[in-house]
Amino acid sequence: MRKNKSGEDMRGSSVASAGWLFADLLLVLAMLFLAANTMGIHPPPPVVHVTPTPTPSPTPKILAQLEQQYREFTIHVDTTALLNGDKNAANSVMQHISSNIPAGRSVGLIMVYGTDPACGVRAKEVSAKVYTLVKQLGQTDVAFNKVAEYHTLCNPQSDVNAITIDIFLFAQSPA
Repeated sequence: MRKNKSGEDMRGSSVASAGWLFADLLLVLAMLFLAANTMGIHPPPPVVHVTPTPTPSPTPKILAQLEQQYREFTIHVDTTALLNGDKNAANSVMQHISSNIPAGRSVGLIMVYGTDPACGVRAKEVSAKVYTLVKQLGQTDVAFNKVAEYHTLCNPQSDVNAITIDIFLFAQSPA
């Protein structure tokens, strides 16, 4: 056995120190275990029952519909003068179209047929000119401000001064 300067047994004091060291380590481990298992533990939050506020369904927008039946009429005008920009011919066409629309109604679709026995370019030019006049009507007359135009069309008849017009009105809401 070894002895220190004072003559004591060194083996006994190191065993005693190791015992205290072991006890201290166990104490530290126990503290760490307790700390690790108790930290972060909170009581569960109270359950709150929330009744959702009902949100109203959006009202569907009803799109305008066209009537199934169209109104057909024929205008007789000097189409040569109309194509050459004659104001009287243009006013006559616009007046005839306006007079064929019932009061308080709106036009949804217009189809214009120029007349030519061979359905040549001239008939389509007349049709295009009338569409231009209808757009002008839409600037001053609310009955024509939502009108859609169709293709330039031709009616193969011999009277080149006849213009056939088909008009579809917007359907009226049931009262």
